[in-house]
Amino acid sequence: MEHGDSQEFIKKLGKSGGGLSPLRLFFAKYVLFPILHHFLSWEKAWDIFDKEGRKIVELSSALDKEKLFERVLVPKLFGLEDNSRYYSVAMTVKHLLMVGGSLQVLIPILSKGENFTKRGKIEDVKPYKEIDENIVDNFKEFILSYREKLEKNIDNIYIDNSSIHPWFGEFNPKQWSVLAVVHQVVHRRQIEAILKKLK
Repeated sequence: MEHGDSQEFIKKLGKSGGGLSPLRLFFAKYVLFPILHHFLSWEKAWDIFDKEGRKIVELSSALDKEKLFERVLVPKLFGLEDNSRYYSVAMTVKHLLMVGGSLQVLIPILSKGENFTKRGKIEDVKPYKEIDENIVDNFKEFILSYREKLEKNIDNIYIDNSSIHPWFGEFNPKQWSVLAVVHQVVHRRQIEAILKKLK
C-alpha cells in the first residue's frame, strides 16, 4: 500500500485533466448520461445528491485527523481519472466542495438564460492546495444548503441554455444536476475505496 506524498509515485499517474479512457468516456457521454437525463427528474437528482452527501459525511466523520489526511492509491474506478487515484479522504471531500460550490453558481445562471463564459478546467478543481482541518464540517454545511440555494435561485431548469464540460460537452441546468449526482457517487465510491486501503 502506497502512503505519503511520494513525488516519484505521483509522477507515474496520468496527467491532471487527462480525462477518462476513450471507451469509458464514450459510455458515459452517449449511454449513461442520456439514460439518467431521461429517467431522473431534477427533484430526484437532488434527492440522490443529498443522500450521497450525507453518506460521505458519515464515512469521513469516522476518521481521526491522521487517517483523514493520509493519501493512498485506489484501484481504477469508473468515472475517476487516473490522476485522482492518489487522494486522501480530505482531498476527496475538498474536491467535492469545490465542484459543488461551482454548481451552485453555474446552474442558476444558466437557468436564467444568462451566458456563463468562463470555461472551466478539471485542473481548477484539483484539491492540491491547503485543506482546512474542518473540511468535513464544511462539507456537511454545504450539503445542508446545496438544494435550498438552488431552489431559491433557479428560474427554468429545463431551459435550452448550456455551458460546456471539459469532457462531456454542452450541458443545460438539468443535465448539470444529473452530472452532479454521478460525480457525487463516483467520489463516494472513491472514499469507500480509500477507507478499505486504510484498514
